[in-house]
Amino acid sequence: EFDTLEEYKADVKAKIKEQKAADGKRNQEDQAVEQAVKNAEYEIPQPMIDTQTTQMVEDFAQRIQSQGITLEQYFQFTGQSVEKMMEDMKPQALKRIQTRLVLEKVAEAENIQPSEEEITEEIQKMADAYKMEADKIREAIGESGLEQMKKDMAVQKAVTLVADAAVEA
Repeated sequence: EFDTLEEYKADVKAKIKEQKAADGKRNQEDQAVEQAVKNAEYEIPQPMIDTQTTQMVEDFAQRIQSQGITLEQYFQFTGQSVEKMMEDMKPQALKRIQTRLVLEKVAEAENIQPSEEEITEEIQKMADAYKMEADKIREAIGESGLEQMKKDMAVQKAVTLVADAAVEA
């Protein structure tokens, strides 16, 4: 891929610089969103927290199963229980819910919506990742999946808006 060691070194340096810039931007966005969440007022019902916590445990179980470990084996190795894990995850679940609610409200208040072009682009990325045709992906995710994708894209745009506003302030 590279003709000389110098070209390779230059490429590595460029990638490191790019990664640091992306990390810095992500950190800035995280701090701005965190501040927006702190400033918001809301009441979150316990069932919503329980549902999010359960989803987080299920996600964790899927991740470790992909590494060949069952949730039961994990609990045997760690001496932990599902109840303890859920209790430990509740603060993070609450934070996720708060963040999502605040960002959805920002997107709604600012009338942030992804353009048809952005949606098509996102579907094409998915199609490329799964080596499928874009039409098949659109069909597979269905109308409800498309609506969720639009919401997720609007929330991501809200993150950028909040971060940009924090930088200007």
